[in-house]
Amino acid sequence: MLTFLLIDPKFIEGQRRQQLDVGTDMKHIYLGLKTSFCLFSISLFVLLLLTSCNNELTTPDPPIKVELSPGDPSEKLLARIYFDASASMQGFVVPNTSQYKSILRPLESVITSGWRNGKAEFYRFGEQVTPIDRDGYLMADSEDFYTELKTYIQKIFEYEEQLVSKNINNASNNSIDGGPSPNKVNDIREEDSLVVIVTDLFQDKQDVNLLVTQLRDKYINKEKKGQALGLLGLRSEFDGRVYNLGTSPILYRSTPGKPETFRPFYLLVIGRHADIAHYFDRLIANGFTDAQTLIFSQYLVDSLLSFENATIEQLVNLNRVSIAEKPDPQVKEYRITDKNKPSQISAKLKFQFLSYVMPFDSEKFEVNIIAEYKPDSKGKNEISLDAQKCLKVISTHSKNDEDNELNVGFNLDSGSLPDERKIYLYEVTLSPGIDTFKEPDWCSQWDMEDERNGAKTLNLVNFIRGLSQATTLIHEPIIAKFHFYIEKR
Repeated sequence: MLTFLLIDPKFIEGQRRQQLDVGTDMKHIYLGLKTSFCLFSISLFVLLLLTSCNNELTTPDPPIKVELSPGDPSEKLLARIYFDASASMQGFVVPNTSQYKSILRPLESVITSGWRNGKAEFYRFGEQVTPIDRDGYLMADSEDFYTELKTYIQKIFEYEEQLVSKNINNASNNSIDGGPSPNKVNDIREEDSLVVIVTDLFQDKQDVNLLVTQLRDKYINKEKKGQALGLLGLRSEFDGRVYNLGTSPILYRSTPGKPETFRPFYLLVIGRHADIAHYFDRLIANGFTDAQTLIFSQYLVDSLLSFENATIEQLVNLNRVSIAEKPDPQVKEYRITDKNKPSQISAKLKFQFLSYVMPFDSEKFEVNIIAEYKPDSKGKNEISLDAQKCLKVISTHSKNDEDNELNVGFNLDSGSLPDERKIYLYEVTLSPGIDTFKEPDWCSQWDMEDERNGAKTLNLVNFIRGLSQATTLIHEPIIAKFHFYIEKR
């Protein structure tokens, strides 16, 4: 039996269209899901990229390494020795033997024996400076040598300027003419020379302030890099007149065998710190162990203190990390572990004061703090005053019989650091303040003050204080410079 099913063509067409519509809707849904997924992936990538960039904090540029040391004595040296030829000095050579007479020959001999290429030239001064030959130098232990009525130490400074200027001109001419270059002229270069002034520090008009000013302007100024002033004092037998007291001269005779009655004289020495110290070492080794010595210089310790040789005794709220691209032993690197708690570093350092430097209160230091950060990898370090205020430094100095020890503590208010995602570079400098320097006891003991005493020196304390203050104000000598990175996340 055959059965015929009659289907309306319109029904078939409707079914077909319905199937097409469903397919179209599915396609639209698929395309929509695909588009959403792409947008989500892009957003996620951007988010991850930004997060990754934020994790890589910009490290400030490392500090410039500072070498602050007087160095070694010069290999070659020309000493120009100036003798005060005033009548006030005559009394030092009247006794048969005296400390003054004894040191005249070593003034030269320690130059020739203490430096491989050392030599000396000689001059006498009073109202003017006059070069003298070796025979004239050998006459310095006789009364006839000391005939000048007035003494002007500043004339030496003027004469020195003329010598140096003449030498520079000669060196320049030689260089132009094909002769030796200025670098090889070794006779009167300031860096290769030592000026030694033998005097009792009594001069016309007693103007010690003017003398300090002239020394400051000509030898302590910052243009004279590495230049220092030294003072070596000795007491010597004396029998003669003391002039330049503002009134009539006084007769004075020391008592044999009683050094407290001897009259002081001095070597005022100008040159590099290392050369002055070596000169003093050589003179003392030649038997002048009772010499009193001072060096006014930008250098106070044998090498600048830093974290390099420090012992870190305690860390609070800090972890050691690697921050700098090239680690530096002088720079510590730390990350704050809890941003809301204070952080601390306690360090201990051993050091050695340089011989002959002006003594100072080594428990009171002036502290200078600089805090830097780097805004971006291409920029330069910028100073953050807010970060600077977050750090406090406490330093104490302890001394025992064998060595000097500095204990220093760094207290950081971590919670107040101005940005949670920064690396800071701290620089902390310790320096003695101008008021912490104190002249040694012998200075006041040898100072004449208001008495007319031939065993003492007029205005000695004022002279030494003036040189110390001028040196400190101009060179701002420091003993330590600490650097460390602090990372706050």
